[in-house]
Amino acid sequence: MNTLKNNLLPHYYGKLARENGIGYLEDSRGIRLPSVTSILKATKPPAEKAQLTKWRQKVGNFEANRITQQSKQRGILIHQQVKNYFLGEPIICPEFIKPYWHNLLPILENIHNIRLIEANLFHYYLGYSGRVDCVANYCNVPCVIEFKTAERIKPLYDEPLQLAAYCGAVNRQYGLRINNALVIVTTPDEAIVHWLQPKEVMEKWHQWEKKANTFWPNDGTNDKISA
Repeated sequence: MNTLKNNLLPHYYGKLARENGIGYLEDSRGIRLPSVTSILKATKPPAEKAQLTKWRQKVGNFEANRITQQSKQRGILIHQQVKNYFLGEPIICPEFIKPYWHNLLPILENIHNIRLIEANLFHYYLGYSGRVDCVANYCNVPCVIEFKTAERIKPLYDEPLQLAAYCGAVNRQYGLRINNALVIVTTPDEAIVHWLQPKEVMEKWHQWEKKANTFWPNDGTNDKISA
């Protein structure tokens, strides 16, 4: 595994901000762009939003908040472990994520030539931002990579759109031509790799473009920056 930090591409400054329920990243010039996840959430069809509301009503707000917070904390810890692993830094694994981590390790051994880890992305033309987990080679193929944790393996939902958005931003920001993407999901029982090949990435990119354009008003008053 290549842990040389000088192989990493430059990281861009980004400050988290939130307004009216929308998450933003603010760049070094003070330009704020909405996050990919916020745009996906805001453009969900009413039926999908109703499903989430129905789930919260079924389990109750207290339990829904507990599940959501636990999932968020688990994801934060796994992402920190992955970052430490790639940078060759000490790994101290909390007990409750050990099964997730141990299942993920064999997959990480196939990831090399790390170019970005936890990097801020800005796509000024379409008007969105994000934070990509990793850009590296998986089995010698350059990929944009997203790490997810879950209690069990489930079908992918918004992740392919999220990865396509990150591919577009990585390529535009760094002048690359990456057209493969991975969603790596680890659970207490197993870890699996969802590989999005170029054709699927392009299909999802076109869907993402429509969502990004739906999010922004079309009356000439939006704040997108052509850069």
